[in-house]
Amino acid sequence: MLTVFLVDDDIDDQEIFLFVMKEAYSQAECILAQDGIQALEKLRDTSFLPDIIFVDINMPRMNGTEFLLELKKMSRLSNTPVFMYSTSYEQEIVARCKNLGATGFVKKYADTDEVKREFLQIFSNLNAHG
Repeated sequence: MLTVFLVDDDIDDQEIFLFVMKEAYSQAECILAQDGIQALEKLRDTSFLPDIIFVDINMPRMNGTEFLLELKKMSRLSNTPVFMYSTSYEQEIVARCKNLGATGFVKKYADTDEVKREFLQIFSNLNAHG
């Protein structure tokens, strides 16, 4: 079982993520948070240790880059891969997220097969390195 944590405020995007994740990696258990603040509250519970985190960039209350800054202060999660998951793919934003410690970037494609391919690539890399 792999614990996947998705931080995303958009209900439709959550449903698409869950659908594609189940197809890409059926052993994944997905936990959701609506924004960065709710995500940090969940992560402060030390019994919650996700294997991988996906974070939307544009969210109310606390956006993805603000969340990433706070997440990187949690030493117990320092080795947890964090992928930004967004419709925005501007190089400046991608570079900023990577500078803040994001492992990678997954674009929210309209074509779910594209997203599935990205997920499969990520899990293939995780299995190869861990």
